[in-house]
Amino acid sequence: LFYDTVIDELLSLDADLVMIAGDIIDRAACIEWIRPTLGRLAAPHGVFAILGNHDKRRSDPARVRAALNECGIIDLGGTSHTVQIDGVRLLLAGNERPWYKSLPKLPPRIGETDDAEFRLLLSHTPDQIGWARQHGFDLMLAGHTHGGQIRFPWLGPVIAPSLYGAKYASGVFYEAPTLMHVSRGVAGLEPIRLNCRPEISRLVLRCSVPARGATSRAENVRVASLTV
Repeated sequence: LFYDTVIDELLSLDADLVMIAGDIIDRAACIEWIRPTLGRLAAPHGVFAILGNHDKRRSDPARVRAALNECGIIDLGGTSHTVQIDGVRLLLAGNERPWYKSLPKLPPRIGETDDAEFRLLLSHTPDQIGWARQHGFDLMLAGHTHGGQIRFPWLGPVIAPSLYGAKYASGVFYEAPTLMHVSRGVAGLEPIRLNCRPEISRLVLRCSVPARGATSRAENVRVASLTV
C-alpha cells in the first residue's frame, strides 16, 4: 500500500519526465513487483531509470532491466538520451558507477558542438559529482544515501554511505557548474528512519535558457520535496 501511495503522488504531479535513481528492488523475488507498481508510471517525455547497488546484491541486474523495459521504462544506465520539451533540447545521461562499469558516451561540452541546451545526469550516488562537473552537467540527480536515515536535532545525519560521509546526505548542492539534488528516497536499508521522512522530489526548470557561455543554467532550477 505504501508504494501505491508513492506512485499515486508521482502521477498527481503531471511531470514531463520521471527519473528513478536506482535501488529499485532488494531481492530477486521483488522483480514481479515492478510491473504492477512502477508499470503504472507514465510521463509525456518518458520514465527513465538506472540501477543501484541493491539491484545486484541478491538479484540479476539483467532481469531487473528487462522488467523495467517491459513496463516501458527507459534504461538510462551507462547511456544517454535526448528529449525536447517546449522547444528546449535536454541531454539525459545515466551513471551507475562504481557498481556497473559502463559510462554514457557524451558529445563534447556545451559551447563546442553539443546542441543540447541543458545537461541532466542521473546517478545512483552523489559520489559521481566530480564526473558530472568534469563533463559539464547542469543538473545531477542522485540518491543512495537515504538521507542518512537517522538525523539528530541540530546535528543532522551523522553517517551516510558515501565517500564524502554525510556531506551530501540529502538536499541541494552547487559544485560549479553542476547543481546536485540528493533525494532521501522512499525506502531504506532497514525500516528505520528518525527525522528523515521518505521523499519524492518535484523539480521545475524555469525561465529561458541563458546564452552559451553563461556561468550556469542551473540557476533556473526550482526544487520542491514531498514527504510520503
